[in-house]
Amino acid sequence: MTAITLNIPNHEVRFFKKMVGKMGWAYSETNVVRKPATAKERTLAKVDHAFGQLRQMKDGTLEGIKAEDLLNEL
Repeated sequence: MTAITLNIPNHEVRFFKKMVGKMGWAYSETNVVRKPATAKERTLAKVDHAFGQLRQMKDGTLEGIKAEDLLNEL
């Protein structure tokens, strides 16, 4: 299971609780305050994301782009 933290304006909390309940998801009302990620944590997250994309390409769920097309976008 993956946990996602959302910062929602107070006047919208009721709407999101209702939406989450209708989708059958679970939610927790704990107030979690996390310090900003360090440079090392950000780098590791980027590497993890890149490997995740490589796995998706290998599985055929993500299509790569040609290097020429990438260079043309720059």
